[in-house]
Amino acid sequence: MEKVILLASSPAATPAIECLAQMNALAGILSVYCPESVAQQHAAAAQHFDVPHAYHTNLDEDVLASARQTWQGSRFISYHLPYEPLCKLQSAQNIVQVQVAQNSNATVEHAVFHSIYSQQSSCALIAVCVKKQTVLLSHDVTIDSLDTAGTLHKKLIMQLPNLLQQLVNDVDSLEQTTLCRPFAPKSLPTLNEADLFVHLQTDSAEQVVDLVRAANPYFGGARLRIGHAVCQLLQVTISPQPTYGVKAGTIITLSTSGGLVLALTNKQAVKVDVVSSSEGVFDGYRFAMQANLQAGMNLK
Repeated sequence: MEKVILLASSPAATPAIECLAQMNALAGILSVYCPESVAQQHAAAAQHFDVPHAYHTNLDEDVLASARQTWQGSRFISYHLPYEPLCKLQSAQNIVQVQVAQNSNATVEHAVFHSIYSQQSSCALIAVCVKKQTVLLSHDVTIDSLDTAGTLHKKLIMQLPNLLQQLVNDVDSLEQTTLCRPFAPKSLPTLNEADLFVHLQTDSAEQVVDLVRAANPYFGGARLRIGHAVCQLLQVTISPQPTYGVKAGTIITLSTSGGLVLALTNKQAVKVDVVSSSEGVFDGYRFAMQANLQAGMNLK
């Protein structure tokens, strides 16, 4: 079996390292475009699987040629590297990029966040021929209404062994097929801390639920400001509870049986199921008790 050199830039590459090593198809790991702390994680994985490892802050033709000659790898597979630097490299080496969704600048965590928050029905793990700018393989998974970013990522990782097996065994034929479609990646806007905040006075119930799902677990949940404090919402569901015409942001239910329910705009309401604060992780009611919240209070 041919062996490949894996280009990695984040801890998210660990499943790819494990898959290739278990297939006995890993010639070495090259850490690039990442902090030294991340490269050290890759090095530990390389040591565990008894394969060579090297770290370079940037990637160029000399680095690739040296790795290929030293490690005798037949080709390069990159796992979720920044796509634009790969394109600008203009390398004679043929690199296949494996990544989540058709984005040019997103991390794995950002990509799955965007897929859920933008209410997409599916997300794909894809393999791209960088030189030809074509999609070689696409393994799609359905995004369910209860999926968090973490569960969606798990679904995608389950597709990884099959995708890598196809690349190792059939990449030459895949690159020559007429079925390959052009790869036209989109650049996602930067995800800032401010983007993680729920706005009870203006957000719909669907927006609140989707933001909470998208931010769990990689961004610690959606943020909710209560006075001068900020808590993190980890699970929220749409509630059928009537809002009785109260202002958005008002606590309309607070009990051991009914939990913590908040009114939103357009007569919608959400129930806070799981919330994290500096004191710990609680259900909605217990959080409200330790935060001294009361029914009828408006959370501005």
